[in-house]
Amino acid sequence: MRKFLSISLLAAAIASPALAQPAADTTATLKVFQWVNPQIIASTEKAIERFKVKYPNVTIETQFVPQPTWGEYNNSFLNQVATGDVPDVFAAAIEGFAEVGSKGVLVNLEEITSKDPAAATVLADIEPNLLDGMRTRPSGELNFFPTEWNNIVMYYNKDMFDAAGVSYPSDDWTWADFLETAKKLTVKDAAGNTTQYGYVVPGFNFGLQPWFFTNEASTLDADWRAPTVTTDNYRETLQFLHSLINEHKVSPGFEAGVGDNKFVAGQVAMFAAGHWPLPEIIASDMKNVGVQIMPINKVKATVFGIGGLSITKASKNPELAWEFIKEMTGKEYQQELADSGRSIPSARSFATTPEWTAFPDNANLFYESAATAKAVAAPPNFAQVEEIFMRHFGAYMSGNQDLDTTITELDSELSRAMKRAYN
Repeated sequence: MRKFLSISLLAAAIASPALAQPAADTTATLKVFQWVNPQIIASTEKAIERFKVKYPNVTIETQFVPQPTWGEYNNSFLNQVATGDVPDVFAAAIEGFAEVGSKGVLVNLEEITSKDPAAATVLADIEPNLLDGMRTRPSGELNFFPTEWNNIVMYYNKDMFDAAGVSYPSDDWTWADFLETAKKLTVKDAAGNTTQYGYVVPGFNFGLQPWFFTNEASTLDADWRAPTVTTDNYRETLQFLHSLINEHKVSPGFEAGVGDNKFVAGQVAMFAAGHWPLPEIIASDMKNVGVQIMPINKVKATVFGIGGLSITKASKNPELAWEFIKEMTGKEYQQELADSGRSIPSARSFATTPEWTAFPDNANLFYESAATAKAVAAPPNFAQVEEIFMRHFGAYMSGNQDLDTTITELDSELSRAMKRAYN
């Protein structure tokens, strides 16, 4: 409590400055806080080189912090802020927007972007639904300027479909269609051992959310303030995913992870993920791969998460920080994101080119989903909510907890957690 109090006092003591174009000969130092990621590190270094041409006397100090979970990453930043060592620029994913934004330590970038023609050009190239998802709840502030994003789609091995004589998934396939497809793609040897599974149930929070969304269910309500796990739709979703492993046996035993390793190894015909597994799929020399929307039970839906850069109110050089953020979200950076294949560029023009959509089949689906995708629930206590959900979900999938207990415990723990988060 004392730590957060000190952060709030710090925020209250610092007024948001009006930004002006800094002089080219300005001498200053900017500190940038980001998570460890090879592509981000490489692209940041290139952005620094470009920035140096414009501002040769400005030194950029980069701090790349491990990100075991988004909650731990957010805490690393907040703990550093509490000591008074506040960077100028802070990078986060949507999982940290509310947690960090609610502490009042970040500048409302809308006050800046509304007066900057260059920012307006960037924002005009981004799907409005993504921008809406970036706003800090409940303040509605735009504390982060978008860099890249990801969603969840269904990957499938076309060679396995062809071998089984199964039609490729269509954009109106249902849960029932999916189950029948997964059954036909599950292969056993003469001894009855499964040598190929139809699908692998995701072992991570982000990858599981579309299953709930397509059934008009969610772990939290639309305001991310209260659990909604006792609904019939939520129960049905849990039962369906459980049946894939334990009843229909079209999926291997539940374990943490994405499942892309099993896909590349030829152990499963389908898995659900965003754009980030593509470099490994390409490196494995798999050439006959397609993607499709997640199967529908009640509605078409998927999830999205988005990353961005912010300016701290403690920055002594907010105008330079903003210029650096523009460098980190501009055309060169977006092209590098597109080239890396690890995420979807926030700018439509870079995620819809013939080169970027050439692989896998139906790759135009990635950016097309931006208009209707739902933001992953990311309340101020995101790390706690994720831990509670995954612990009980894993126990149920693994047969260590029955359905009624799972729902009761989820509701009880989440209710207490959300009351503490908003009180």
